[in-house]
Amino acid sequence: MAQCKIIALHGPAGVGKTAVAGKLCRKLGDKSARVSVDYLRDMLCMHYGSGKMSDCYITLAKEMVPDIVRDLKKRGYHVVVEIAPPTLEDKGKADHRLVLQLKALGGKTFLLHAPLAVVLKRNRKRKGEFGQGNLGSALTRRLHAYCEKYLDHNDYVVIDTSRFGGDKTAAVVMSYCR
Repeated sequence: MAQCKIIALHGPAGVGKTAVAGKLCRKLGDKSARVSVDYLRDMLCMHYGSGKMSDCYITLAKEMVPDIVRDLKKRGYHVVVEIAPPTLEDKGKADHRLVLQLKALGGKTFLLHAPLAVVLKRNRKRKGEFGQGNLGSALTRRLHAYCEKYLDHNDYVVIDTSRFGGDKTAAVVMSYCR
């Protein structure tokens, strides 16, 4: 485990990133940290403005992540990064840059994937580990489509989460980090 200190999870809303991130942090032990692009975006929105500019704040949050991860790694932490879906405005450019930067820091990047029907079904039941709640089906469809259109699968180890839950997904991720 010591070799794999940075694990990045990407994918559409409702695919299991938050649940898997929590399980990975528990597996990695006490000296692990979790970085969420969604929560960085929320903090930026609270500090600088409203949710009306959410896409630009998501891009800004993605630009902040490498410095945060670099600092945590220097302090000896394992880091699990949850990457929010790409935005229409950015078309996945910030995502690609972020993934390349995390890989350059020694990270492993994973795209959690499931068919839209599975994601929609999961989203209806979604409570979220941090209380995100469920998203409307129109937004869920749009975010799923952005992942399909703008993310280059060659940047990731792709894991189809449609056949198993968070525990198995976390185990699969950990198997790549040995």
